[in-house]
Amino acid sequence: QSSKYLINKSEVECLMKLFDTLVAKSSSHFAGAGFDRIVFRDTLHSAFGMTDDVMLDRVFSTFDKENKGSITVVEWVEGLAVLLRGTLEEKMKYCFRVYDLNGDGYISKEEMFQMLKNSLLIQPADEEPDEGIKDLVEIAVKKMASTYL
Repeated sequence: QSSKYLINKSEVECLMKLFDTLVAKSSSHFAGAGFDRIVFRDTLHSAFGMTDDVMLDRVFSTFDKENKGSITVVEWVEGLAVLLRGTLEEKMKYCFRVYDLNGDGYISKEEMFQMLKNSLLIQPADEEPDEGIKDLVEIAVKKMASTYL
């Protein structure tokens, strides 16, 4: 299935070796079948500089398709294949799944608010923290409505 992401055999082998290395680091009870959220988060943090806990958890959830709390080698290779070699459409679908917090097939204003709230670090001192985020959500919704409707 990885071939649909234009990933070649040697790249798959490298991802599998990395997976084995990460499993060896894992001290959890998942170590036989994969690695857990902590190892996954540490890996994304060191490889991509990701620090947002909510975003890291959402990315983990999109990789953990079986919802077992661990990443299997197939989930690892397929997830990274999309991120590294997927088409623009595949990457957009992936990002949509990350932002669709409740998995209902839609991204609501509340979901946008939650993701922005967790992503933005600096708030103006003279403003209610959530107000600036709500304004950003409204701007995004209006922009999408004018572009796509």
